[in-house]
Amino acid sequence: MAQDASRQLDISTGNDFYRRYAHYFILGMIALLLLMIAVVGLVTYQLEHRPLPAFFAQQEDGQKMELTAFYEPNLLPQTILTWASKAAIMAYTFKFQAESYNEALKLVHPYFTPKGWREYLGPVVSLIDTIEKNQLFVYSVVAGTPVIVNQGPLPQIDYAWRVQIPFLVTYVSANTVYNRKFYVQLMIVRVPTSENPQGIGIEQFVMV
Repeated sequence: MAQDASRQLDISTGNDFYRRYAHYFILGMIALLLLMIAVVGLVTYQLEHRPLPAFFAQQEDGQKMELTAFYEPNLLPQTILTWASKAAIMAYTFKFQAESYNEALKLVHPYFTPKGWREYLGPVVSLIDTIEKNQLFVYSVVAGTPVIVNQGPLPQIDYAWRVQIPFLVTYVSANTVYNRKFYVQLMIVRVPTSENPQGIGIEQFVMV
């Protein structure tokens, strides 16, 4: 009997202990669960927002240029100048046949941003009228060394390059050949690769 009473007392004492401290145990488990959630969230955030490593290319003049992330084109100065020269030649070479200059405009269109294209078309439409009227062929070549005169971010523009290209334009008719020198001044801006695979577009095209 004494053993049974002692056993019942032990059980009662154990039950009291569990009743007294069970809520502390539950709170501790909840706190541990919240802590684990916080740690997982912090690790996930750091993985998704960690900065990409920066890589630099050294140019011929010794200056360093930061290379962009792998999903953007790496636009070294020579790449910009070669692309700009090709675009300028295409933008100012026409024959008087309608199908010819329509095809020329179609080919050069991807080099421009929407704003740049609208501004370019204004004077070119007038030039095409002159070409048709006088039955001209217009040929353009780069007549010197293109240079990047300025570059950097601009308001509402991620990054821009101002390029100047010495240009020689030849106007040919049935009995006349006329040469004229210009400077083509381009403002080239970075654009999404969905708009242009090169990641750049002409925002402004001026001949002076």
